[in-house]
Amino acid sequence: MTAKTLRLILFIALAVAQIAVSARAIILSEIALRHGDVYRFRLQPVDPVDAFRGRYIALRFAEDRAPVADEVPHLSQEKVYVPLVVDDEGFATFGSARLKAPEMGDYLYLRSGVDFMDEDGERRLSLALPFRRYYMTEELAKEVDTAMWRRGIRPAWVTVRIHNGTGVIEDLYIDGRPVREWLADGGAEALPASIVDGPRP
Repeated sequence: MTAKTLRLILFIALAVAQIAVSARAIILSEIALRHGDVYRFRLQPVDPVDAFRGRYIALRFAEDRAPVADEVPHLSQEKVYVPLVVDDEGFATFGSARLKAPEMGDYLYLRSGVDFMDEDGERRLSLALPFRRYYMTEELAKEVDTAMWRRGIRPAWVTVRIHNGTGVIEDLYIDGRPVREWLADGGAEALPASIVDGPRP
């Protein structure tokens, strides 16, 4: 076998592996959307410079840290299981991060950020939530960015479908209404129906 042939085989194997990883992620996302339980995640304002990115809105979550189970060693950039807890207002918060999936209840399986001590001396773990973008047409994304953060802060959250550790955004809500419905009814400034009702990317 020549070196050229070996390089070709290695290239094909790498390409197939990358396609398989992408296909698996797509399949898991579709399963989560079809069969996952719905959780509401509260949003908070994003730096206006960073929010609008063309065809999506960058999301910043009010809850993006979790306590850490006592038996878990120091963590940094490692995959962890984070149980989901619903607060008194119906929004998702996080239980203690751990290295094994909980026996009961929904959870996210994601890469951790930094393990640190908070201002109360409690151990906390920052979380790299995998659903930090809400995709839509560029024109609508710009309008939503303006409506949400630049004309006065409005209450906003996303609904996320979660199944076996995978979370996928289902919809974005502003002032308690789905974003496209809110825009169509002139929540910011009335937009042409042909824009609001256009196909999703």
